[in-house]
Order: sequence, then C-alpha cells, then structure tokens
Amino acid sequence: MNINAHAPRGPARRRALLARLIADGRHGSQEELVSALGRHGIQVTQATLSRDLASLGVGKLPGRDGRAVYSLPSPATEVVDRHRQELDLKSFINEIRLAGQLLIVRTPPGHANGVARAIDLLCSTDVVGSVAGDDTILVVTPSAARARAFRRQLESLADAGSSLAR
Repeated sequence: MNINAHAPRGPARRRALLARLIADGRHGSQEELVSALGRHGIQVTQATLSRDLASLGVGKLPGRDGRAVYSLPSPATEVVDRHRQELDLKSFINEIRLAGQLLIVRTPPGHANGVARAIDLLCSTDVVGSVAGDDTILVVTPSAARARAFRRQLESLADAGSSLAR
C-alpha cells in the first residue's frame, strides 16, 4: 500500500472514515452512513455521500445477517478521473533525480500534492511511499534498481524525455 505522508483533510478525511465505516459491514442505507459520519463529527449531505460512495467504488452485497450492506471493492481503491491523473503526471513533473533508492520529483509550486496522489494511484510495486511538499516529492522505493525502473516509468508517463534532469 502506498502511503502519502500528509494527513488526510477535508474530503480525503471524510472518504477515509467512510471507507472504515463501510468496511465494518453494518451499514445498509445512506441514512445510516450519514448518522455514523455525524457521530464522528462529519456532517455530510446525501449528494456528497453519493459522490463519495461512487468515488470509492462502493457497491452492495449481502451482509452477515443476509441484509444488503455497503461494501468496498477488494482491495479498496478510490476511482479517480484518469484524465486528471494523466494531466498531473504529464504537465507538472519538471525534474526527477535519483538518490540511491529515493527519487526526488520537482513540480511547479503548489502541484506536488496532486502529482504525489497521481503517483500513489499508480499502485506501483516499485513505490513504498511518498511525501509531498509544495513543489517537491520524495518517493521511496525498495532498492536502487527499483528506483531506476520507476523513474523510467514516470519519465514515460510524463512524456518529457530529455526535458527531465537525468
């Protein structure tokens, strides 16, 4: 599992809590989920909840007692706008540098979090985790060889080739 070191806030925090609530297999209606979120201090409208459920790829399956309950896909993954992910990777990677098993990815100011999220959503086995600042991302890989492989993958996705620092 890729870990982005910044703590989830706002919608990401809400969806993370929603995923935990759904994982317990007890909630069969949106009203139940709205109440459960409210008990955790998160107020949400039905429209927002519906969007979050779709974003998380939630469906309904028979629960332990036979009643239909919300269920996360296995493994739980957030569905993202692939166009946005491609845009972040193609447009906002300015430089990729290797440092052993680490990659330093430079972006324009304010774009590191979006690019880090796009990297995490690649679900690459070459990535252990990432930490994003304002314009810099630290990507940790299991080995120097895997770092080189992931760098090639990022360069290919960024479609930047020679414009990236080697």
